Amino acid sequence: MTNRLEQGVAQYQQQRNALLAALQAYRAWLDRHANAEAQQTLHLYDLEESLRQDKLTLAFVAEFSRGKSELINALFFADLKQRLLPSDVGRTTMCPTEIFYDAETHPYLRLLPIESRLRDDSLATLKRMPIEWSSIRLEPDNPTQMATAFRALAEVKRVPLAVARALGLHDDNAPQAGSNTPADGMVEVPAWRYALINFPHPLLKSGLSILDTPGLNALGNEPELTLNAIPSAHAVLFLLATDTGVTRSDLDIWEKSVHRRVHHHIAVLNKIDMLWDDLKSDPEIETALQKQVFQTAQLLKLPRHQVLAISAQKALVAKVRGDAALLARSNIGALESMLADHIIPSRQRLLHESVNLEVLTMLEASHHGVQTKISGLRNDMQELSAFTGKNREIVTKLRDKLVLEKRGYDAAALNFKITRTLVQTHGRSLLSALSPDVLDTMLNKSRAHLDESWTTASLTRGMQTLFDRINTQFGRVDVLASDILSLLEAAYRRFQEQHDFPALNPPVLSLDRYRQRLADLARSTDIFCHDPLNLMLEKRFMINKFYQSLVSEARDTFDMARTETDAWLRRTLDPLVVRIRDHKNQLELRVENIKKVHGNLDGLQERIAELNQQHDAMQIQQTEINALLQTLSKQHYVTPVHHALPNNPAPKVQAMA
Repeated sequence: MTNRLEQGVAQYQQQRNALLAALQAYRAWLDRHANAEAQQTLHLYDLEESLRQDKLTLAFVAEFSRGKSELINALFFADLKQRLLPSDVGRTTMCPTEIFYDAETHPYLRLLPIESRLRDDSLATLKRMPIEWSSIRLEPDNPTQMATAFRALAEVKRVPLAVARALGLHDDNAPQAGSNTPADGMVEVPAWRYALINFPHPLLKSGLSILDTPGLNALGNEPELTLNAIPSAHAVLFLLATDTGVTRSDLDIWEKSVHRRVHHHIAVLNKIDMLWDDLKSDPEIETALQKQVFQTAQLLKLPRHQVLAISAQKALVAKVRGDAALLARSNIGALESMLADHIIPSRQRLLHESVNLEVLTMLEASHHGVQTKISGLRNDMQELSAFTGKNREIVTKLRDKLVLEKRGYDAAALNFKITRTLVQTHGRSLLSALSPDVLDTMLNKSRAHLDESWTTASLTRGMQTLFDRINTQFGRVDVLASDILSLLEAAYRRFQEQHDFPALNPPVLSLDRYRQRLADLARSTDIFCHDPLNLMLEKRFMINKFYQSLVSEARDTFDMARTETDAWLRRTLDPLVVRIRDHKNQLELRVENIKKVHGNLDGLQERIAELNQQHDAMQIQQTEINALLQTLSKQHYVTPVHHALPNNPAPKVQAMA
């Protein structure tokens, strides 16, 4: 039976597909009726591709042996009747693992060798370099082959102590480092740095993406996870053991890598079956469980309803065996409902709003153009009907009046071309201020502060210099954008006053979210540099790795700001360009109509019939564009129905979910 999570993911896919279909329909509409500029069509193609590639990402974070892999198996892959990810006592997944579906290639498991840590390339860069990965082709219909392939996620290797140090995976000054070093000078490290799994599961095909992070300071060893992967997730499930609650290491991971980095967190107290005791009554077990939930919420500073207690292992067993009673007792339904009724709808709204931001301005301009044409056709038909029985002199006067009006409008349109050229020149300066070359110059200057010392103090100075320079550059962009806005507002007013254009409010460019992203990176730098371990030990390798990750994030932030600015230029200029063009076409049509009538008064009724046909065609266009507006309008976003949570032996926990 389909559970709430499967229903939620399916609904997410339907919503995304509906948006994609609306974009495709609008692009087709433009091709048929509007002679859209190539740039506008290409932009719609880009939006469609972004929608196709959109993923709903859930990150699973915890210290080791908290049951992350088992929970992933229970939530998403129980229908396989086996464990997709290896799960056993102790550590199983030794490297961060990303699970998704890519229809462009065959199913695979790709493994990035641990030795890649010796390079400065970011994980994002390495993901675009398949040659650097060890690849295993997966056979989804062969359970034995799949199980064998995924055992690679738990592989370790023994390397000389010097190699482990160079990889940043052994610290001589760490507690008990000496006692863990064998006499032969060899130490055990993970065999792989990162894993990518392309798997054709229905939930993954629907747009779900999963990030499984290992414990034992994997987040500290890979700063990119903390700075990018986790903040990019749409929700983080933070796992804890029910019997121990929040340990010191749990709290350390929570505060450094999870809390305040993502909008949606769910704390999951796993392994509640460890509290099941035949010598205790159900009320006693429930009291102990609720106490642990309450204390966890307090320690993590979370609302109590965001802390759920479950048993992933019992949930998986119950789903495989079809044991409804055990499934209810595992309380997995509460977590599935939380994801389906809160996390997924939140992502749907964000997706809907982002599409609206990009497309509604274009759609509204098209809608206005159609309405203007319909209104013009009606006026033309009324004017021509009024000519019936009138002499050529009256028609001549009207023709001359229209020709004069068109000349005045052509002069205004020509004047706007000058404004448009000036705006485009300013726009090039605007985008140039956010060019990669500008950022490279700032990066080189910030790198100079690091000198050759690679200390936490030099890292702080270098990154503060970089963030200050980027914020200063954003300030320059604000000034240029304000100048562009002033030019366009003046043009809007002229056409409104002289040619009865409706009022338009050009959007204001805001780079605040990118400034906030820089502030978040600065806070991450501060946390890293004030970590007692990093402060005392001055670990050059980790400082270098952290710096490289920060630079990668700063570059992404700068690039996104440039992309947003480019999109803003289009949203600001395009509506007025479209309206000026549509009004010009309408005037030309009216002049053409009156000239034809002037030349042949006997053909007046025939011309009126032609206009009627054009009017009917424009009404069809209006119906189509109204339907597209309705699909993409915020007012027509439907929030999923919130289902009641299932009843089971942990009613208080579930009721809060």
